[in-house]
Amino acid sequence: MTRGRNTEKRSMTLGERTDIQGLKKETEANLRFLEENPGVSRGDSVSKDRMKKEIKRYDQILHEGAPVAPRGSNKDALVKEARQLEEQMRVNMPTREQMDHPAKNPGAIHKHLKWSKENDPRVRRYKEIQRRLEPEDPTAMDVEKLRRDK
Repeated sequence: MTRGRNTEKRSMTLGERTDIQGLKKETEANLRFLEENPGVSRGDSVSKDRMKKEIKRYDQILHEGAPVAPRGSNKDALVKEARQLEEQMRVNMPTREQMDHPAKNPGAIHKHLKWSKENDPRVRRYKEIQRRLEPEDPTAMDVEKLRRDK
């Protein structure tokens, strides 16, 4: 039984996946080196076994964190929810002009902080939806694209 508020599994970002894939490739290269050059270091068998376990662990992490591609009505529901969240987050969101020139716009920083505090759960949900809908696009979950220019 899982306890806590958020029991939904979070999918990994493109950057996280790339990092783990890099670690896996590095470990595989080290393992190949040890297998091709026996007796290079003490405890080769221990190192090899540990590396094989690490590779399996990386595979498991990549498999568990891979976003499940939504299909059909599930995808439609996620797109609809994302649009609703976009509309809700745009309310009282400081404009790009206000954020770029806070000296010209007194209170813009406080307005943004208040907006951030009120919309934190929506932003997190929006990012998770975008991560599932567009797993290969690192800019898909950027909330700044919702900000009006003026």
